[in-house]
Amino acid sequence: MRKFRDLARRALLAVAAVVLATACSTGSEDLVPDKDKIGISISAVGHYGSMIGIPEFYLDGHWGGNAMGWGGGGGGMCCMLLPRKITKPVMVKVTWTTNRSNVGEARQHEETVPVNFAVPPGDSAGLFVHFLPGHHVELWVTPGYPEGSKYPGPKFPRRPAPAYSPLPDEKPQPAITGKQPGGATP
Repeated sequence: MRKFRDLARRALLAVAAVVLATACSTGSEDLVPDKDKIGISISAVGHYGSMIGIPEFYLDGHWGGNAMGWGGGGGGMCCMLLPRKITKPVMVKVTWTTNRSNVGEARQHEETVPVNFAVPPGDSAGLFVHFLPGHHVELWVTPGYPEGSKYPGPKFPRRPAPAYSPLPDEKPQPAITGKQPGGATP
């Protein structure tokens, strides 16, 4: 039994070494099938307010991550393929889900929008997806981050976050006051 375990361990190490050597010999250019495209990171910024979140979003059918309802969501996801040289408008279909925490209501949204290029994708800090009130989306490829004062896209949402305000097609939600079932206060 011990000889079998030693043999199995050696075989597993050999396979791991081959996989590692193959992965290391593959350049990043080999991962992009179209040499006229480049992969850039994706980051999301929520502009909805404190009572709503974006549990998932997709760019042209590829998962982009999730976002807080107010502000940025930390590190970016990888990656969105964009043309290296921008010669015509680039349109992206964005689909996303919003979830209102105060009522437990999820909604699906979809919008096809142009990518705003402040710089070519290869010179950028990434693709920033802004989820704006009215269930509108803007995409920006910029040299800096949304928190910066020279950022050309929507202004970065700063604290304190406002409560989510209803849209024209929504009824206002009453404020939660008093005692909750079970004696808990909100």
